[in-house]
Amino acid sequence: MWTAPATFAALETYFFSRLGSQPLPLWRAFASQVPAWYVWLPATPALVHLSRRLRLGLPLKARAVAGHLAACIGVGGVFALVYTLCHGAFMPPMPNMPPLPLVVLRYWLGWMPMMAMTYAAVVGVAYAVDSQRRARENERQAAALSVQLAEARLQALQTQLHPHFLFNTLNAIVVLVRERETDTAARMLVLLSDILRRLLQQGATQEVPLRDEVAVLSRYLEIQQLRFQDRLRVDWDVDAAVLDARVPNLVLQPLVENAIRHGVSMRSAAGALRIRARRQGDVLELAVTDDGPGLPVGFDLERSPGIGLSNTRARLAQLYGDAGRVSVASSPEGTGTVATVLLPLRATAVEERARG
Repeated sequence: MWTAPATFAALETYFFSRLGSQPLPLWRAFASQVPAWYVWLPATPALVHLSRRLRLGLPLKARAVAGHLAACIGVGGVFALVYTLCHGAFMPPMPNMPPLPLVVLRYWLGWMPMMAMTYAAVVGVAYAVDSQRRARENERQAAALSVQLAEARLQALQTQLHPHFLFNTLNAIVVLVRERETDTAARMLVLLSDILRRLLQQGATQEVPLRDEVAVLSRYLEIQQLRFQDRLRVDWDVDAAVLDARVPNLVLQPLVENAIRHGVSMRSAAGALRIRARRQGDVLELAVTDDGPGLPVGFDLERSPGIGLSNTRARLAQLYGDAGRVSVASSPEGTGTVATVLLPLRATAVEERARG
């Protein structure tokens, strides 16, 4: 790539010399020009790396601008030094030649506009290549997210809402009908059908407002309360200010199901479940806490075989990268477990348009 401008510079020098009294041999023109342009050979990968670390975008950051200015000046200085040495070695001597540092300075100032344009071209190409790479990666992630969301939706019907949950719910309804508690049985049927209908209606939506997630979860928990009767108490601590925040579809359901299955159901006495949602700066914190027996000894989230937790971690990584995290730890109260999800706080499209 750098042979092209080097060749143009050498040919320019050669043909201009033909207009004077001392025409240059072609090889001298190439020897005086090409080595300086080859300074860009080792500089190019370094500048590509620098452009990724110090991105120039709006608003401009002083650190990025200063870093690129320093790099441009540095490459221009090395170019001027090599150009001076090659020019002195292969071009006719100049009368009254000034000291070498002064010659380097003059060539550096003279070539600086060309070096600045060349530098901008290198950084611009690096940005274009990175943008294409990110676009392809985003397309790949979007395709993977679509597949994972479809699997999550089916899993909500087949795995996360386990068959035994459906069977137990239907059995509970049968018992209620036999005992002529038709109102309770009818309520369970309505809640169950509402959950399934909402999950199917959401389709391939990757994110939903937190209020929609809470609506589905409240119906799920109401069914569980009807099943457990007075053994399950649910405390909601959801800040109304974050109800329009976007969250991954079905992000809380597997955490709640784990809390019921491994926490509340393991108690002989009544158990409590607490769902919390609040803002922490630019982060949305979602937490599900139970008062069950707590985590087993040696529990490691990354090695956990649980489908719900592993899928939640994978989806957060795909959607938010390092900004989305899930953790499971013992409750600060000393008993029970708390599962926490941290997400970038983002409003729904409707709210963003209203603010705009």
